[in-house]
Amino acid sequence: MNMLGLIMATILPVIPQPTEFTPHEGACDLKHAVITSSIVEDEILGEEGYRMKITPEAVEITAANEIGLVWGQQTLIQLRESGETVQCGEILDKPLYRVRGFMLDVGRMYHPMSFLYRVAKYMARYKMNVLHIHLNDNEICKDPNTDWSTKQAAFRLECETYPGLTADDGHYTKKEFRKFMLDCRDMGITVIPEIDVPAHSLAFTRYRPDFGSKEYGMDHLDLNKMDEILPFLDKLFAEYLTGHEPTFIGPYCHVGTDEYNKKEAEKFRLFTDKMLEMVEKYGYKACAWGALTHAKGSTPVRASSDITMDIWHNPYYQPAEALEAGYSIVSIPDGYVYLVPFAGYYYDFLNDRWLYDSWGPRWVGNYYVPDEKLHLLAGGKFALWNDMLGRGYNIEDNWIRITPAVKVLSQKFWSGRRADMPWNVFSPISSAMP
Repeated sequence: MNMLGLIMATILPVIPQPTEFTPHEGACDLKHAVITSSIVEDEILGEEGYRMKITPEAVEITAANEIGLVWGQQTLIQLRESGETVQCGEILDKPLYRVRGFMLDVGRMYHPMSFLYRVAKYMARYKMNVLHIHLNDNEICKDPNTDWSTKQAAFRLECETYPGLTADDGHYTKKEFRKFMLDCRDMGITVIPEIDVPAHSLAFTRYRPDFGSKEYGMDHLDLNKMDEILPFLDKLFAEYLTGHEPTFIGPYCHVGTDEYNKKEAEKFRLFTDKMLEMVEKYGYKACAWGALTHAKGSTPVRASSDITMDIWHNPYYQPAEALEAGYSIVSIPDGYVYLVPFAGYYYDFLNDRWLYDSWGPRWVGNYYVPDEKLHLLAGGKFALWNDMLGRGYNIEDNWIRITPAVKVLSQKFWSGRRADMPWNVFSPISSAMP
């Protein structure tokens, strides 16, 4: 077993495991130690790294900015929970990936704001730093002749521009969602709100039936009507992205763009480009679900490293193509990290041991990101989709699926490498953590 892993497993039962630990003679009584923290110039630490020096009488945390101090304090909290005394020594800790995230589908199942805070606080405990909120969606129906009037659809934000759009079975006010994003920022977490178009759009076509596609189903916006639909969406996004105190505090906004019928590839590509442009003109960085292999065509779609593509299913967007285009990518492969409770497909609970032993964000499905493209790999996320409407499960069922995944994937997203300790050491430590 790796000696660093042995030291950290026996002395620092903290998840995710620190990057480096140098032990010194003696032990520190954390109950009586003097705790200090300060911001210093330290290029080694980057944006989120920290150092912790533990002596018999004191613990000193230093970082290059506030977020590094937040993560150092989280480590200190976990050390205190593991016992009153701890081995003296020096910790150098910094993440390999800037995106260490989780996506929650609230469009199909409303999760009250108290639950979102609960998730955010749990993520912060394990140094996960991106919470992606999927704000609208509808029941899955593959037959375009479905009676869509009987199907669930919801848009979960208060909307003053189109008041009838807001879901009446649970939604967030603009004021509380803004406050949530600000509070998460203080915890070290960036909230990425997603408004998903042009598929998964039954909430919009229920408000504007004339926008629904007769050919592909009412969950598809009719891209033959882009001249009407884009101004409609521009006013909607402007409500949340503009003003003295915008609802979405930034820096990211997600525009969806997944699973549209590929027969309309050229129109879809144009629509995608216009949505990315829309977000950028308001001063935000755009995110989207990768779909440009599925929608192969000649219509150009703007690309830069400031635009993030979530690569979820390689046939929809091959990672090599996304990287060659110059996008930043997030590794969120559906076959590895999609939770769909009680569905019988994807995962009811993630395969934690396999993920711990065998996976890291460089594996985007069956594609391994090469060294020369690593600068475009932003990191990884896992997702929970609530496809199974009406199955009688609730948010507590989701909670017990989210928490073990956070523990395992926080380790993989922080370090990326094969863990320094084997599963049979990591697992009991993980299980003992709150």
